[in-house]
Amino acid sequence: MDAAAKKMDCDVVIIGAGLIGLSAADSLLRRGLSVMIAEIKPAPMSGTSARNSGMVHPSQALPWAALELSSSARQAAGGAVFELAQKSAALIGERAKALALPQAVRPRGCLQIFETRAALKAAKAGFDALGAPCRLAGAEDFGEAEDFAGRPALLFTGDSSGNARDYGLALAEDIAARGAAFFAGQGAAIWMRSGRAIGVRLGNKDICARHTVLAAGPQSGEIAARAGLTLPLTTLSGWAVDYKTPDGVALPKYPVMDAHSHSALTVFGDVLRLSGTAGEKDAAPLIARWHALVPQIFAALGDPLSPPRRAERPISLTGAPLIGRSHVPGLWVNTGHGHMGWTLCAGSGELLADLMQGGPSDPRFAVKAAL
Repeated sequence: MDAAAKKMDCDVVIIGAGLIGLSAADSLLRRGLSVMIAEIKPAPMSGTSARNSGMVHPSQALPWAALELSSSARQAAGGAVFELAQKSAALIGERAKALALPQAVRPRGCLQIFETRAALKAAKAGFDALGAPCRLAGAEDFGEAEDFAGRPALLFTGDSSGNARDYGLALAEDIAARGAAFFAGQGAAIWMRSGRAIGVRLGNKDICARHTVLAAGPQSGEIAARAGLTLPLTTLSGWAVDYKTPDGVALPKYPVMDAHSHSALTVFGDVLRLSGTAGEKDAAPLIARWHALVPQIFAALGDPLSPPRRAERPISLTGAPLIGRSHVPGLWVNTGHGHMGWTLCAGSGELLADLMQGGPSDPRFAVKAAL
């Protein structure tokens, strides 16, 4: 490494200021490391994290069928993710309280509806094998929301919900107050020299660091490839549509997931959000699905508050996120969380920070290059 590269701007530079990158910065700062964060968008929490479905749901740890994993591989990946998700959920609750966000993570409970009782029974067997606490949901769990009357459903008593964007923005403000520096610009790239990652180049800003962390969500694969690292990642699009919370109509007590469409209905105070789907080209299927599921609620909704927003989820092809050291010296990875981003963010940050300070490796989340 030449003389210019020896002058470090910080211990760690992180590419990405979404929930995953911010949580990694939080954990690294807690261990006394100096941190800078490079974000290709104008501000933190402007990408995939911006319109999260609002659930901290360890119960949903099993990989989606779209990955086409074997039954044993799916169960193994789900077990690893569930274990990390439980630790992460506890950390998120603690940190929300420390950030003075009592409503950032609400009381436990998330619902999931199914097309048939047979589909529910098959799914419950998987949740039971995972260890995710759940029970059959009754009318009382939906409150007075008549649209859900008699629909097969499970209540996940270990899950919770809240506003991920509020949490992320508060966390960004907190870590900035603790010394983390933020830089925004276009064209983020890993700064390489002699086969080693020595930092980040972001627009006209070069940041030199001992460690570089790639936590850039759906851009992670492309950024890694330019540094010579091919990650086993894909992306899967989802959509979010916000409406003003309607008056005069009963709403469910908890967020409601639809197992069939991988989507959800969540109420955030004065905003009702429909979010999710897997790989749809536009938001029409999401809107049509919930129009069919909750016609009485839909009849009370006005026009969307803004155009539907598309988000690409980074999904690890192994079924578990990629967290740890890569084969490129100086480069660490924290990505591939799929639909579990908020649920896993705090736990992933802790695992990464532990590994970076010499903690035991966890092969279940190892960063292996794609073949």
